Amino acid sequence: MVLEKLGSSLRNAVSRIMGKSVIDEAAVNEFVREVQRSLIEADVDVKLVLEISRRIKERALKESPPPGFSRRDLAVKILYEELTNLLGRKPAEIPMESKKTNVILMVGIEGSGKTTTVAKLALWLSKRFGKVGIISADVVRPASKLQIEQLVGPDIPVFSKESRDPVEIMREGIEFFKRERYNFVIIDTAGRHKDESSLMKELDAYREIGPDLVILTIDGTIGQAAYAQARAFAERVPVGGVIVTKLDGAAKGGGALSAVAASGAPILFICTGERVDDIERFDPERFVSRLLGGGDIIELAMRIEEAFKESKLMERMSRGKFDLEDFREYIQQLGRAGPMEKLLEMVPGVSGRVQLDINSREMMRWVAIINSMTPEERRDPSLIRGSRIERIARGSGVTAKEVRKLLKSYHQAKKLMESMSSESKARRLFRRMGIGG
Repeated sequence: MVLEKLGSSLRNAVSRIMGKSVIDEAAVNEFVREVQRSLIEADVDVKLVLEISRRIKERALKESPPPGFSRRDLAVKILYEELTNLLGRKPAEIPMESKKTNVILMVGIEGSGKTTTVAKLALWLSKRFGKVGIISADVVRPASKLQIEQLVGPDIPVFSKESRDPVEIMREGIEFFKRERYNFVIIDTAGRHKDESSLMKELDAYREIGPDLVILTIDGTIGQAAYAQARAFAERVPVGGVIVTKLDGAAKGGGALSAVAASGAPILFICTGERVDDIERFDPERFVSRLLGGGDIIELAMRIEEAFKESKLMERMSRGKFDLEDFREYIQQLGRAGPMEKLLEMVPGVSGRVQLDINSREMMRWVAIINSMTPEERRDPSLIRGSRIERIARGSGVTAKEVRKLLKSYHQAKKLMESMSSESKARRLFRRMGIGG
């Protein structure tokens, strides 16, 4: 999970205050101390932490809960509001004109994951806005073109040429994609190094290209240093947005996100893993909702729908049907949407409580196990027990333990589908969090 440790610490703080019968000053102080500890461990600037703590305490003690809500609810709502304010409150817009070729210039410090992010962004845009091309203008690391081509596959063209002049490559590439009427062009540039002034000065030349948007990639593992990085690039080029990378295991991710927000540069996307589809639009409200255990039904629905749009499975699930035949199709399609753990963490009330240990090879074994069942067993999994489990295990060449694990995961997946379809439950939970109407 993105910022798993921070999310877990904050959810523990929320759980403890929600479990108290009386919310007095001592309870609020304890809640604030736990929030402070969580944010400091995530490398958020101490001054920011103290300021947020002061506002939470002051508001939790002075404000009156709205009708139908308790002071416990109010404390959690205040935490949610202060964290979203810290991260920018509203999602930043991506400027795009439909009747032109929009040019995006990607810049970043060496090792920030810029080239991989170029590929991720290209695939993300191509699914939503049509034709996307990439210009490989990294003359320092020629192998970057091959890296991009391997990541995006044959559907997204990558332009490059034999030249030591990156601006020349950019100009010719832009003209090529304009002639072909592409909607977006993303330019991959050489990674800057903070101690190489010549490379930083080279950014000045990129102004001649006149990009519609300059995006800076920042490594989420650098924590508070993200502030200085964002400011240094903004002094050279008009940074219109930031993509924070490597947030899947970054202990300092909270520091990086808050530091970028404090720099004034809007966060457009976050990268949450190594897969090419591990990129998502950054919405502070939805992000904080997930941190606090509220889930993110919208993002979940988008990813599931995208993965299953060629399948009739979504239609069957919407009617409340989800048996083992559906589960077989589900696990075959799931790779497109992402690991089940990442999907489950977006479900309100499930995040942080359901742990799965699944890999692609195990999923293939599951398909074999389900194929060894009778049609009656697949349609009615409650029949599978005792001798049936032993028979299925022998028929698929696995142990009875693996069959039981599949059945357990099937029930967890069914719970996920029920959570998705229970829109009214999600809405009630979001209202308690102060999210939406």
